[in-house]
Amino acid sequence: MDQHSTLLPSSDAAATQPAGMGRRGLFRLGGLGAVAAVLAACGQSEAGELGTLGNGPGTPELPAGTVDNGALLRTSASIETSIANAYQRMMDDGLFGGSTAAYPDLGDPMDLVMAFLDHHRMAADTYNELAVGAGDTAWTCGNQRLDEQYIDIVLSRITDGVPAAENAAAIPASDDPLRDAVNLVYVLESLSASSAQALVDQVTEPAMRAASMKVGVRSGRDAAALALRANPGGYLPVSGDAAEIPAPVAVPSRFGSVGANTFLGGAGDENGVRLRLAFETPSLNSMVYSFTEYGDCAPVTDSTTPTT
Repeated sequence: MDQHSTLLPSSDAAATQPAGMGRRGLFRLGGLGAVAAVLAACGQSEAGELGTLGNGPGTPELPAGTVDNGALLRTSASIETSIANAYQRMMDDGLFGGSTAAYPDLGDPMDLVMAFLDHHRMAADTYNELAVGAGDTAWTCGNQRLDEQYIDIVLSRITDGVPAAENAAAIPASDDPLRDAVNLVYVLESLSASSAQALVDQVTEPAMRAASMKVGVRSGRDAAALALRANPGGYLPVSGDAAEIPAPVAVPSRFGSVGANTFLGGAGDENGVRLRLAFETPSLNSMVYSFTEYGDCAPVTDSTTPTT
């Protein structure tokens, strides 16, 4: 064999070669051989689903929501309606009966809760009247996000607990339902006040701002009244309060807040952790737009009148 001859592997050596095709082998095979080798290598994988020929459906476009005076007022009405509905549900479930060691001076809170409920119904009516006056339609249903992501979760945790899951033990119903009910009312009153304060800066008409300020002031006072009933003398937050569930206070901050209002309660899980939810003022994902549909309320269309 001369020095220009190519050394070929013996049959024994060839048998020990790996099944895959190396880069040098591809060069040796040439263009068509390389393509064939790649296709053959791909063919070694398991058969999958058939491919799609042509163009698939495009990404669906969500309707664009317009945040104007009407949408803001309808959203505020929905918040007030959700709060009123929550109080009615809590009364129907008997959550304001009995006593609680957390608030021994509370007494019967039903008189306060019923007054609060009436206030929120009237506030919803006020916001709806302003919405209609702005050329929009009334919204007499609750707010879907507030109901499903906050109120329903808290009330279910109080009355039912949480069933066992694959990797988590069951959580029992509340160890103090009245305590949790009072704290939820306090959070919702504070939410109403915060939402009304935020609305003042969002709407454009003086009458809308004035109405919102009245609602906010009343809700803020109601939150303070409940706090002092449950926690006499609790005007200001106590620095370094070591209580697991802090008692409500009449003046939680120097200025009115538009931030989140946090609920903490329910029975603890297997690690002793209780439910914590931050109730936030309305944002884009909780607005009642013209296309919003929830409960008995239908979206606004050009050809139909919404059910309200």
